[in-house]
Amino acid sequence: MFKRLFSSEVEDFATALAIQFSKRFPVDLPREGARPSGLAQAVDEICNRAAEFQRAKRLGVYGKAKLGTAFKLQLKESGYPDEFVNELTQRLLIRISGRSGA
Repeated sequence: MFKRLFSSEVEDFATALAIQFSKRFPVDLPREGARPSGLAQAVDEICNRAAEFQRAKRLGVYGKAKLGTAFKLQLKESGYPDEFVNELTQRLLIRISGRSGA
């Protein structure tokens, strides 16, 4: 039962994180008119929140996978392109894994 509650908490956090990102950088925002710094700030903000969650909850491999999957699904449901979703999710997972990435 504890695992199910924890799993739900991780999924709820990831979904909320994706929704927060979509509010900061909407899918319908014209890419040509978008400021690169606006996207960078939105990405940094969600990565920082995810890293804080990781430190507080001490997610294992399964928890990180749950977080990544729920985050990815919510972004896809919001209408972001697959390539963008995959890249952003990978960046998020690298950040919460404590590895440096490009």
